[in-house]
Amino acid sequence: MKNFTSILLFLVSILQIQFVYAQSIESKIALKQGNNTYKKGNYKNSLDNYESSFSLDTSNINAIYNKGNAAFMNGDFEQARSNFNSYLSATKNKEDKASAHYNIGNSYLTQYTKEAQNQSSQPNGEYLQNAVEQYKAALRHNSNDEDARYNLSYAMKLLQQNKDQQNKDQQNKDQQNKDQQNKDQQKKEKQPAESKQQAMKNLDAINSDEAKVLMKVNRKKGDQKKKNKTKDW
Repeated sequence: MKNFTSILLFLVSILQIQFVYAQSIESKIALKQGNNTYKKGNYKNSLDNYESSFSLDTSNINAIYNKGNAAFMNGDFEQARSNFNSYLSATKNKEDKASAHYNIGNSYLTQYTKEAQNQSSQPNGEYLQNAVEQYKAALRHNSNDEDARYNLSYAMKLLQQNKDQQNKDQQNKDQQNKDQQNKDQQKKEKQPAESKQQAMKNLDAINSDEAKVLMKVNRKKGDQKKKNKTKDW
């Protein structure tokens, strides 16, 4: 009985190993398919392939990294960063960590650039600050990463320009508010004088109307006197 149980457990173990191995093979196939569709520029399909690859074998962390790249190329920067951060948690290789930080930095930098091209909105300076931090992290893991060093310098330059522009915009806004306050104050100071002048005009108009009425009354009185004289005759 013990021998039968041991044999049964052995067979189950063999089946489990075969199942895991089969899933690993399928995961690699899905990963390869994702790479092929990625190269063709079909990023949406490559995302599905990478997702399938990782679900078949969660130890295949390259699928997570590649999924981040596909999401980036598809314009979904939030999803890209989520995948790269997952990859950072899974890998222990310093150069791989540097690559993930570099790509996260690129996602922030690209997102800022796209917003800057949209004239209807002010780009978010936090994207640049985050990009700078990610490039610095990449260099901490790999000090020889010249691409990260170059992008760090570029992002810092844009960040300073963004801060200068924000300060300039704030100064212009403050000046506009000050000018408006001065106009409002001048209007208030001018208004009593205008009211006084208007009151004088109104008084003159009233006096003029009253004078005209008196003239009419006097004329009527004069006419009445003439009529009375005629009657006396």
